[in-house]
Amino acid sequence: MTHRQWLLVLLLTLLTPLAHAQFPFLKPKADAAKAASAPAAIDARAQAEAQLAEARRQQEAGQAAAGLDGAKPTEAEGIPSSDRQRLLDRLVVAYGENLKLLDEFEAQKKSPPESLRTQALIVEFTAAPPYSALQVDALRDEYDATRERLQSLTSTERALKTLKVGRIDAQRRASEAVRLAEDKLARAKGQEEIAKERVNRELAALRRQLAEAELANIVVGLERTALEINGRQTLSSEMQGLLARVLREQQLSKDELEQQQATLRKELNKTNGEIDAIVRGNTYRAKERARLATLAAASGSGLADARRLQLIDARLETDRVELLTLSWLQSLLQTASDAWALRYVGFHSADASTRQEVISGLQRIREELSSRQEITSQLQQAARIEVREQSLRLEGAVTDADTALQESNLLDALQQRRLAYQRLERASGRLERQLDRWLEDLGFRANATGSDDWKLALLQLTQTLKTVWDFEMFAVEDSSLIDGKTVTVTYGVTVGKSIGALLLFLLGYWLFARLSRRLQKVMVSRFGVDEQVASVIRRWAMIALAVVLVILILNLARIPLTVFAFMGGALAIGIGFGAQTIIKNVISGIIILFERKIRVGDMIALGGMTGHVVAVDLRASTVRGFDGVEALVPNSNFLENQVLNWTYSSPRQRREVRVGIAYGAAVHQAAEIIGGCARDHGQILKDPPPEVYFEDFGDNSLLLLLMYWVELGPDLNSRRVDSDIRFAVEKRLAAAGIPIPFPQRDVHLDVSRPLPVCLSKDAGDP
Repeated sequence: MTHRQWLLVLLLTLLTPLAHAQFPFLKPKADAAKAASAPAAIDARAQAEAQLAEARRQQEAGQAAAGLDGAKPTEAEGIPSSDRQRLLDRLVVAYGENLKLLDEFEAQKKSPPESLRTQALIVEFTAAPPYSALQVDALRDEYDATRERLQSLTSTERALKTLKVGRIDAQRRASEAVRLAEDKLARAKGQEEIAKERVNRELAALRRQLAEAELANIVVGLERTALEINGRQTLSSEMQGLLARVLREQQLSKDELEQQQATLRKELNKTNGEIDAIVRGNTYRAKERARLATLAAASGSGLADARRLQLIDARLETDRVELLTLSWLQSLLQTASDAWALRYVGFHSADASTRQEVISGLQRIREELSSRQEITSQLQQAARIEVREQSLRLEGAVTDADTALQESNLLDALQQRRLAYQRLERASGRLERQLDRWLEDLGFRANATGSDDWKLALLQLTQTLKTVWDFEMFAVEDSSLIDGKTVTVTYGVTVGKSIGALLLFLLGYWLFARLSRRLQKVMVSRFGVDEQVASVIRRWAMIALAVVLVILILNLARIPLTVFAFMGGALAIGIGFGAQTIIKNVISGIIILFERKIRVGDMIALGGMTGHVVAVDLRASTVRGFDGVEALVPNSNFLENQVLNWTYSSPRQRREVRVGIAYGAAVHQAAEIIGGCARDHGQILKDPPPEVYFEDFGDNSLLLLLMYWVELGPDLNSRRVDSDIRFAVEKRLAAAGIPIPFPQRDVHLDVSRPLPVCLSKDAGDP
């Protein structure tokens, strides 16, 4: 054993009995139990002071012994090498903390949980209502702070209880270690073994006392936390009851609104000043970076220049982040101003629809704020990670002073970014909390379900439609000359104006269409106007009324005609290329309607098709053939092609039927019979009368031609008339014995010479 070890054992041997006699924290557990059963009249604070004084004395004695022995503290953090000295240092800290906790506990017993500000706020609401909305907001802030403090205290209490269980277990193990050390000391033999076991027993006793001191601190902390929790709960209940009473009686005056708006404008001006300052600094740093980059490119990049460039880049990025957050903060302050204005309207409006609009506006602001706050939280989290990584890099790196300064400056730049995001998040959270309160005051519940949900959804849909309705598509300027001066007025063309004008035009056109049809019937029935002429008049009247209606509606909607001036070129191009065929047909239809060369009911032949004209429209006409098939014929075809109109000037048409009789038959009798058949037919006109002509001497018969006139119309089928005539002629000629011959041929043989006869053998005969 060395000289130092012998001296340490001797000092411990001399000091241990004295410590056991004077210091209760160095006594065995049995002595501690006796002390715990002593009367409660012992002052806890005096006991803590005595324990702290004795621990300090033992600490100083140990340091003095270590100095006499020549022991030196370790270089790392100045911690002594002796385990006993480290335990004594920890005991001093534990007893000092115990004394501090006892003082705070006694001070907390004497002082109420509420602060002077809370007391002043509560006094404000002892007067008669109405109460200031700003004072109610301050009371709400205090109530929220109390609730947050209660949550923090509850979490602390749970943590202390868990820690208490661990310290009780540590005290039990320390007591077992003391008993084991005493048993080993009692069985020790020899001076060296006894001295060693005494040191072990003393260290075990110090560990037990340290566990007891830490347990005592936890117990005092639990009592202090429980006392504060009780006080805060009582205060929270009182404030909650007070809020329930004053919330219904709060009122936001015009002066308070202006005061709040002035505060927001002041903050906005301050933010603008910060932006200007950052812009100036950013401009200077950008110039400095350009200068350093130019020097580095000219003389080669050194380590110092590279570090300075890296630091400037980091600060430029920090400037960008701060400008971004300040811009968002500007928008947030403007949003807060709008929200305060909506709140004022909600307080002073008795109309239910207006209050619902205010709720919808605040809810929309709340949703936009929440979406932006999610982005801010993500950016702040990323900034925290960068700061933590840079801190670890700075702590773990063993570098020179220049590198340490560089890393420290980079850490400061990252800290500024984190603080910028944190500032924006705090402002956003504060406004979000205010919006939740205001919505609750107006009767809105964020998680409410029931009959009000569909009302809110309908209101939000109405607000959205109103926003779309009032959306300005473009603005036009209308200049007019008044008293020799040109006055320019700007008109905004919104979606609502456009849709309203379109709906009004459709309604007016529908009414005019019904009126024009009625007038057309009156013209035909009372004034004897032709149906086709009445239709043409109605169509042109509708075109003129449509033009007048468009101009009138545009004037009512305050939409100047100059709005459509910019579309002239596009319309001209479209008309010239894409719509030329349509316009050609429309113009042709107008010409046909005016000239009346082709009218409804006419029988025409065009392009191999024959039929009646059913309708004549502006672009195309409808022709129904004799087979019942209707064809849409473009009006330009009537002007560009040859058209046969069988009923143009007169519906009368001459028809012809040819009949052949045998040679030798009575021609005059046959002509009378054929003419009588025509005269007896009911659809053949009497004037001019039907006539029969001896047309020709045919190869096989004598040809008689019957000519008669019919009046074409939808009830007349000329083919049917021809067929009826042929049936009657055939029947009457047969009765009169006048045959209708069929084609005949006479064969004449020349018999002046004998006929040659030739026999031939068939190839198939044997």
